[in-house]
Amino acid sequence: MICRKLDLFSDAFVAIDGSKFKAVNHRDLNFTRAKLKYRLNLINESITKYLSQIDSADRQKALVSKVKVERLENKISTLIKEVKNG
Repeated sequence: MICRKLDLFSDAFVAIDGSKFKAVNHRDLNFTRAKLKYRLNLINESITKYLSQIDSADRQKALVSKVKVERLENKISTLIKEVKNG
């Protein structure tokens, strides 16, 4: 505040909060264009695999549901026949 009142600041203003940062450029922690390209390919492959697994699971659910519906319809019709005859 004193510096501002004495008009010691130019148009640029910098704040210092006392934070300390350590720069690390370890081989596993940095990214090159080749590493990014490789990672993006892995991500795309993973997405493709995941989507195909979802499609497969959806098809299996449809088959299982159809079988369950048929089995339940047979049980219901059997019960209805027993009630009518019983």
